[in-house]
Amino acid sequence: MYKQKLKNLQIIPKSVRISVLGVLVAIIIAFVVVSATKSSDTEQTTRPNPLLSMLQAAQQAHQSAEPAAPVVPSHLKTVTATIDRTLSHTLMAAIGPGGDALSAEVSRLLVWDINLRRDLRQGDTLSVVWEGTTPDTLVVHAVRLDSGKLGRPIEAFRFAAPNDLYPSYWSADGIEVPFRLNNTPIDNYEQITSLLKDRPRHHGMDFMAPVGTIVQSPYAGTVTKTDWNLAANGNCVEIRFEDGILAKFLHLSRTDVKAGDRVEVGQKIGLSGNTGRSTGPHLHYQLNRGKTVVDPLDYHGTTRRTLSAEVHPSLSRVVEEMRRLLSVENQPTG
Repeated sequence: MYKQKLKNLQIIPKSVRISVLGVLVAIIIAFVVVSATKSSDTEQTTRPNPLLSMLQAAQQAHQSAEPAAPVVPSHLKTVTATIDRTLSHTLMAAIGPGGDALSAEVSRLLVWDINLRRDLRQGDTLSVVWEGTTPDTLVVHAVRLDSGKLGRPIEAFRFAAPNDLYPSYWSADGIEVPFRLNNTPIDNYEQITSLLKDRPRHHGMDFMAPVGTIVQSPYAGTVTKTDWNLAANGNCVEIRFEDGILAKFLHLSRTDVKAGDRVEVGQKIGLSGNTGRSTGPHLHYQLNRGKTVVDPLDYHGTTRRTLSAEVHPSLSRVVEEMRRLLSVENQPTG
């Protein structure tokens, strides 16, 4: 019978057992203190009470076992700031050097849901978790913008979906934050780093991808020219789609077609690179109708992927940890 009672006690959650123990310790200490007080009225000298000392030590040990306050892992940094004028101005004021680089990364995640030039409001709150200090090493792990314009928060969490070569950014309910082009010119890329609505003077859409990633024709058409203006464009291909749109693929490491070739949907036309006037390995994809620049998002149409139900528990663990970090006090960026 005693073994059964012990077994029943062991199935009580540890946190409940500790709390009950703490209460019992407090009651016993109070009883001993009262007893000691009464006995001191009848004795000329006061003697140390060993039981009282033991119980006080036990209570101190119980208190010291309480969980420590949440901490930020040493390789991560956090910041929470109130929007003042622009995203760049806000982050440079909040963290100093490196604020402009962090702003560029954060804007690439928020631009899908809000016009950063028009719809940021004074008093919006921005929180970021990231690591690294330079554009080459900086990685954003989580972003939250409490938007007055939208009346809701925008969140993005870095997460590697099964079978994806590179992590992407997802909402807490498993919807991918960046849109993807239908009939994309490149299947595997790390991030879209430039959009027309983000950089109006830049006429293309940039896909960050390692040198040697396959580039394909998104639609059927005819190659009009290759490798022109090499100093700026690097290795490049131009294709006229059947509806008259001219598509340019710049900074390639290699071209696999020549002028006059007929290409079909999905046909490989070259490999991505870092040639010409380029600041890092990427594909520059540009569309023109005559002299007018056409936004690939509008021309192709877009989609947002959704994670399967089987993947949600893994995402939820990331979201829970990142939300904890987004809520803690700013971590020095030194």
